[in-house]
Formats: sequence, C-alpha cells, structure tokens
Amino acid sequence: MAFTFSPPGNLTDMSAAAAADWHAEVNGYFTASRNPPGASFAGSRNQFFNPADGIDADAVEKEIGWTAFPRPLTIASATDEERWVLAEESRFEQVEYCEWSTTRDAAGKVVRITFTCEDRNYFRVLFRHQPDTVLDLYRQHVSAQVEMAHLVDGLGNYQPVNRWNANSADGAMHMIGQPNTIGAAVELVAGACVVRRNGDGTVKTGARELILCGRYGDPERHSDPTIGAEVNELARAGHVIAMANPPQLAFDAISFAGWDVPDGVAPQDCWAFTRGEAGRAVRGVLQAPEGASFTVGDIRINGKDIRFGGQVADGIRIKVTGLAHKLGQADIEPESGCLGDPVPGAVPGAVRGAVPGAATEGVTTRALMPRHRRI
Repeated sequence: MAFTFSPPGNLTDMSAAAAADWHAEVNGYFTASRNPPGASFAGSRNQFFNPADGIDADAVEKEIGWTAFPRPLTIASATDEERWVLAEESRFEQVEYCEWSTTRDAAGKVVRITFTCEDRNYFRVLFRHQPDTVLDLYRQHVSAQVEMAHLVDGLGNYQPVNRWNANSADGAMHMIGQPNTIGAAVELVAGACVVRRNGDGTVKTGARELILCGRYGDPERHSDPTIGAEVNELARAGHVIAMANPPQLAFDAISFAGWDVPDGVAPQDCWAFTRGEAGRAVRGVLQAPEGASFTVGDIRINGKDIRFGGQVADGIRIKVTGLAHKLGQADIEPESGCLGDPVPGAVPGAVRGAVPGAATEGVTTRALMPRHRRI
C-alpha cells in the first residue's frame, strides 16, 4: 500500500481529494528540506529522510516536548504579569507552536481560554476543497456568528488571519504566527540532522551551540533548541531521521499543579481536548463545567486568579514526534564550520550564508522574528 501523510491529529475533516492534496503539501516539505540551503558549511542532510520514500522495520519514534509559553517574552519581561500581558497583546508573540485566545465577560473576567497548535496550511488546503467545512469548524469552535465573508479576501481565497482568527480576544481557530507551521518544524528537524564539530575535532552536543552553529531556528525559544538538540542526538547515534506520521504539532500534557478550583471541582473537569485523537490533540479549551457557579477567572494558579491565558500556557507542553530508522547505519559526515561562515581563503564577502528559509514556508529568519518590548 502506498504511503500517505495523514492529517494532523488524524483528523477526519477531509474528503479523499483534500487528503490527497494535503499529502502532496506535506511531501513537498520533506522533499524541499532534504536539500541543504545554498550557504557555506550547510552540511550534508544525508541523515534526514522523507517517510514517503519508505520506512525500515527497525523504525522507532521519540516524543520531544517543551513549554508552550513563549520564552522570548519571559526574557524580555521583568515580572510574570508583564510577560502574561505581552503575550495577550499579539498572537504573533506566541512563538512556541501554540497560540491562544482569552474570552472575557462584560466585566473583563475570564470565562474561557482556547489553545491551538493547528497549522494554517491545513486550513488552506481544506478550504480549497471544502470551504463549507471550514466555515462549520469556525462556527463550532470559535463563534456561531462567523460568516463566509469573514474568512476570505476579495477573490474568495481563504485568509488565515481574519476577523475571527487574528488576535488573543476574538478567537483562535489555528495558528497564524510566522514560525508556527508544520513546514517550519520539518525544516528545523532537517537542519538539526547535521552533526557539527568544533575546531579541535570534538563534536558539538549542547542545545545552544548547535542551534547557533546550524542556524535552524531561534536560540531563545523553548521549542527550537530543544527539538534541535534531541534530533541531533539521534543523528550523532548514526540514525536516519524524520518526523513521524502524521507530521504535526500536538499537545503533550497540561500540568494542574498549584491549581485551586472553587467548589472542590477537579481541574481536569475544566479542561478538554476538542480536536485530534488521544496523544495527538491539536486544540484544548479551559472553561468551567456546565452548570458551575464559577468561571475560569475564579480559578487560582499558585495563589493568583486566572486573568491571562499565559498563566495556563505556563503549564502546557507542546510536542513533535521524531522518527528514526536505519538505526546506527548512517555515514556520519561531521561539518567543520557553522552555517554561513566565510570560507577560508575565499574573497572577503564573497560567500555569506543565510538562514534557511526558501525551502519551506514558516522557517524563522532574524528579520521575521517578533520584536519584544517592555510595558
């Protein structure tokens, strides 16, 4: 049977035609990322593979997880409240492959927080084939008031950033941040498959030194250095690596440590994964159980009322699932330089590298990184 890339979370939204289109979309990510960027010391990507080309019987999977709250905001902030406020100001600041929207009542009290790690390109593909399905999903998960005109441009094309999916107050159907895509994650994994060595011949192993040298993501995030370090460990062991099927971002876990819910209600009874199968969920919602005498804003975490989605994001973990096969069989070709370094003996300025970005939409470049400010 021919290999097919499954939808994130093994969702069942798609018709056969849409599913085939999605397979082609994801296959393109792997095909493009198999080739290194056109920069000095890019290194060989012979330890990265496309699962559509075949998976050996010795294949194993490895889950790689990180904290959902954006670390760049933590670095830029003096207090917890400052970083929580900054994260609510723009979804584009939520750069850990997880975004959220906080619903408040007329008095400003939190009544619901919705978290998503769904890919915008999944919705683009789905809309090409089934626009009414996309509209139904918005009405089910965001608001019954959503109209088709809210989701499209003047030519009828789907707009990922739209009236109901643009900020942290009016709803979140899927991620919209530049780096928050499956394609970006695939490219990150591919870049991290390159084993790199120091000038003295020792191999680089640290998460930060690897990402600074390979330039496959933002070194200040939780996600990118973590993914890179764990993938590179597999590469150093001589494995050939990809992302498991379905390639996706997923919720790993949510911690309820330090939660105090009124009326003796268990925190778990206020949380639900609403899209994606178990272990591969792509959407989570926090709200009081039906008939409860309290709202989310009455719940306390570590002694503080919930006023921001970021307080909950602190306890959420997102994950990708790596795939390795041909275990220990790869020809490891350590790269002696860092991506984009000048080539010794070359004319100064003649060879300059660039952060990989052309191959796959969503790959982070310094110019596209969100700018953080203090309040």
